[in-house]
Amino acid sequence: MAGPAPRIAIISVLYKSERFVGPLLDSVAALDYPRDRLELHLVDNGPGDGSLAAARQEIERRAGELPEVIVHEPGRNEGFAIGNNIAIRAALMRAVDGCFLLNADAAFEPGALKEAVAVAQAAPGAGSIQSLLVLADAPEVVNTRGNCIHYLGFGYAGGYRELRAAVPEEVAEVAYASGAAVLLPRAALEEVGLFDETLWLYHEDLDLGWRLRLHGYRNLLAPRSVCRHHYEWARSTTKWYWLERNRWLVVLKNYRLATLLLLLPMMLLFELGLVALAVKGGWWREKLRAMGTLLQPRTWTYLARERRRLGRARRVRDREILAHFTPVIAHPDFASPLVSMFIEPIWKAAFRAVKAVVRW
Repeated sequence: MAGPAPRIAIISVLYKSERFVGPLLDSVAALDYPRDRLELHLVDNGPGDGSLAAARQEIERRAGELPEVIVHEPGRNEGFAIGNNIAIRAALMRAVDGCFLLNADAAFEPGALKEAVAVAQAAPGAGSIQSLLVLADAPEVVNTRGNCIHYLGFGYAGGYRELRAAVPEEVAEVAYASGAAVLLPRAALEEVGLFDETLWLYHEDLDLGWRLRLHGYRNLLAPRSVCRHHYEWARSTTKWYWLERNRWLVVLKNYRLATLLLLLPMMLLFELGLVALAVKGGWWREKLRAMGTLLQPRTWTYLARERRRLGRARRVRDREILAHFTPVIAHPDFASPLVSMFIEPIWKAAFRAVKAVVRW
């Protein structure tokens, strides 16, 4: 006789989310999952922005329809990494079997959680199980079917703007799971750790996916677990500081030293192109600030600490890690004749050369 369903904590970090909390909570109430095996954690990362007040109104309106709701109020915007970690730690203390992270601007389809849990139970080596994310305004179109990692550290949404109907129904391995809709089993979190709080925003899910692989776990897509996402690429230039700073931090701490030395010429060559792109795009100040952060002593202290910790825990060779990376950025927003004719051939050639050498 089957035992009770795993106990799952659903975690959403609220920040300028007032218009999204209604659909979010509606989707939690409609889940095809035992309510007594769920708890909902809401983290108020935007105190005073109306998100939590709206959520409380919606919770009151749905009295009896929702699982237990736990509200965390850190008192300021703690960023994606810390905000989620606050709730994950609290949920693990309450002996949950897993944490499902769902962006506040996303919503479950009714069977999404049940399908993700089923994949986790069938694959005990899974460290993350991502739902298929589709666009909320066009649910027949994919937001991400598992995220991709370029070997120079860029992460991007795989399958963006493909048709949902074209996504195979079989569980598939992915480079890393998007933090927008992902189930993280308790065992993996306890062994590998939570999000790296130094990253604060952007690439924290890429880093966690990479670290899960280093510990021997797999990152999976559960294609029949579907969530709808109000996806919008941030227009603020500030994002470029976090993207470039964190890309370098993740690469510098997760690759072995020998791999880094092999990649360094390509990374420095591409930096020249990125600086030119930053000047053209008007975010050169953010690029310079990110580069400046990498020269600070505290950054190198942090990197040395993380490299020691990961070195002790590493179970997988970089050769196996590189097998899950890509030499291209197959994203429609990045496509151009310049990239396809000149940049991609260089990336591909360098990637082939690195993979041919790396045996560690």
